[in-house]
Amino acid sequence: MKYLNKTSILRLLPILGFVACLFTSPAVIAQAIVVSPNPVVNVNVNPMVNPVIKVNANPVANPLVNVNPNPVVNVNPVVDVNVDADVDVNISTPDRSEGSWFATIHNDKIRIEFRSAIPDEDHDWSSSSDFLLSDFPNLPKTDKGEFSLKREAGIMLFIGKFEGNEGYGHYKFTADNSFNDFIKAHNIDGDDGKDLFTYFIVDLKKNYVEMLQRNGYSDISRNRLIAMCSLKITEEYIHSFKSVGYDSIPANQLIAMKSMRITPDYIKSFSQYGYNDIPLHTLVALKSQRVDGEFIKGFDAIGYKNIPPNELVTFKSLRITPEFVKGFTDLGYKDIPAHTLVPLKSLNITPEYINGFKKLGFTDIPLNELPALKSTGVTPEYVAEMQQKGFKSDNLRKYIQLKNTFAQNN
Repeated sequence: MKYLNKTSILRLLPILGFVACLFTSPAVIAQAIVVSPNPVVNVNVNPMVNPVIKVNANPVANPLVNVNPNPVVNVNPVVDVNVDADVDVNISTPDRSEGSWFATIHNDKIRIEFRSAIPDEDHDWSSSSDFLLSDFPNLPKTDKGEFSLKREAGIMLFIGKFEGNEGYGHYKFTADNSFNDFIKAHNIDGDDGKDLFTYFIVDLKKNYVEMLQRNGYSDISRNRLIAMCSLKITEEYIHSFKSVGYDSIPANQLIAMKSMRITPDYIKSFSQYGYNDIPLHTLVALKSQRVDGEFIKGFDAIGYKNIPPNELVTFKSLRITPEFVKGFTDLGYKDIPAHTLVPLKSLNITPEYINGFKKLGFTDIPLNELPALKSTGVTPEYVAEMQQKGFKSDNLRKYIQLKNTFAQNN
């Protein structure tokens, strides 16, 4: 066994002196512990391969725990729901008018992959789209042949053959110049005449452009035009939200709502619990977390009414349930503020954790002390160990100070 030398003893004296004072006097230690659970929701919606719609809802809860001799827990969960729904139309080459194709038939659909004509690291591209099999009544099943598909944006000529449900060959797309003139005449923002292939793929029609502009989307960009068409945002869908108080929804929000399958009925599921005029971006965040009337109903039944929508998002992302709340009310904690539940859940504080302290004689622990205990690593096992070593106190805050002191000096 090695003995401590004189230098080691001298180094330990301040620590041992502090520990002795810790259990006899109210020494002050100020320390801030930040607990940052960050549930991030990323929703990537791909209605078709060409337009990629990215909806990002990021509920971030940041409870701040300040630990001092009189532990005060300031719980300030900040929920930042950032919904930036936009469309990235990937047109990586200036010319997609010719290339190769590969197709697979499945039931009444045919999926066709389009590829660049000449593979090139700098200009190679591919995209897949689904078509109705009925659009191609004359597929060549035995010998190599031709078949075509005509849409308002142009005509696609396919040359190749099918073997069973698999096909391959080459294609040539010929744009309809009159359709191009129509698009230019309607001042589609960002259109440079190179998107006709994409317009063909999403089956954009003149009357669809006119419908959108008739409903207030007169300055729409070509990216959002493509997204709205591919998502099949109809005039009926646009008008349906007027019945629940939403007029003139911006194009990017409408895209996000359709991609998340938000309907007036979904919005009505909140109104029965007093939630009216929910901001559009919050609706997207709620839907992305699958928060609906049924989720609210469970909290309403245990007395939690009018929980702010942003806290509902945080509750669902952290899996805070009525059963979780009941575990604390059964221990005698009544009327727990909704925002206080966030650090309890994020720090995995459970009834079992609290009961461990009760077995040691610590009853009626203030709710705001629990995050301070858990975040500093003070457990029932730790307290029992320290008591066996002679560090005894009926004040749990002393064990927080003790734990922090040794942590700082190791």
